[in-house]
Amino acid sequence: MKVTSEKWADHRVETTYRDSVGGSVRVFYPSGKLRSYVPYLNIRRHIHHGVSSYYYESGQVRMQEDYVGGKLHGQRLTFYPDGKPRRKESYEKGVFVSGECYGPDGAPIAFFSYDVMPVYSEGAGDKDAVMQAVMENVHYPLEAMCRHVNGVVRILFVVDKNGKVQNVRPDKKTLEAEVPANLRDVYEELQKAAMFGVRHLKAFTPGKQDGEPVDVSYTVPVTFRIK
Repeated sequence: MKVTSEKWADHRVETTYRDSVGGSVRVFYPSGKLRSYVPYLNIRRHIHHGVSSYYYESGQVRMQEDYVGGKLHGQRLTFYPDGKPRRKESYEKGVFVSGECYGPDGAPIAFFSYDVMPVYSEGAGDKDAVMQAVMENVHYPLEAMCRHVNGVVRILFVVDKNGKVQNVRPDKKTLEAEVPANLRDVYEELQKAAMFGVRHLKAFTPGKQDGEPVDVSYTVPVTFRIK
């Protein structure tokens, strides 16, 4: 699950290198208070290594995670704004081992996953249901059919914390890497057709992180093939 970053009116990022590739990144709130501290084995490749800490603007720890070589290894701890424990999970080489959750009063509650993906409102609610709903509103562009252009178009979008589809856009990296220059204008028509299908998706049940609704990035591959 990939959660989209929040938009701040102002923020500061400090990157400190330990060697040519590793080091740490600190992010600060607009007020100047520390928001997060993340140590990396490799900053460019985003390989976490060590204890990552995240904070409320009050200075209270919000979450701590232990990483070894980019994988959770040890504990993930989360806290309420008043400092009471919210979650305690154990991992071994990226594999979940055990977990406990607590209510605001500190009493244990039924365990639930830290990351919960959005669920589509129709069909089985899974990725297959999303794909089927998209394809119901996709029409093969005439020019692409005439020129026998096939391909897979990857569309990026965000399911926001209210379950609505936002920020629909094509994956331009795919266009640059896989499409011959003389066919890019036709391929862009396929992208427009695919985006039309995504924009007509109905609402989702929002994704959650530690029980709180969050914006979640989503990718849908749309296949155009002439039979």
